[in-house]
Amino acid sequence: MKKILSGLAAGALAMGLLAGSAFAAVTFDPATGAGYVGKGDVQTAMGWNNADLQKNAGDLVFTYKTKEVYAITVTWTTGDGKRGEKTHDVEHERISSINATIDFSPKSNKQISGFNLKYFTDEKEVTGKIPQVGEEFPGQSGHIVSSVDLVSSTSGLYVNGVQIQ
Repeated sequence: MKKILSGLAAGALAMGLLAGSAFAAVTFDPATGAGYVGKGDVQTAMGWNNADLQKNAGDLVFTYKTKEVYAITVTWTTGDGKRGEKTHDVEHERISSINATIDFSPKSNKQISGFNLKYFTDEKEVTGKIPQVGEEFPGQSGHIVSSVDLVSSTSGLYVNGVQIQ
């Protein structure tokens, strides 16, 4: 009985490893925009079957999004000469488009196997620029930035607005 249970456990573990790796064909370099996304990852993200992928592959748009939170401390002098100081948490988001080409299976020139990510094509700052030390805090406040510290950073690879990785 013990051998049967350990055999079942080993089989379940092997199936879990195989199932987990079946759709993990994503490699990506956030410094360059280069990488590869397997068709299974796109199908899972989009909720598509193989026919849907074959039909819609040319319409896919890959992007890389980053979101950073900065603690920005500003100082000022009040009307009665006292020094004021306040720290603001400021979010900064960027979206970078990625040039991608369709990768066809070597077995069949018509069957898609994935997508080759080539390079970033442009970058759009969604929330504007982060002020630097010595600059005036946005909004004509008269408050001068005295420190800028990165608090957190998150990022992800997306296809048509749906996160892949």
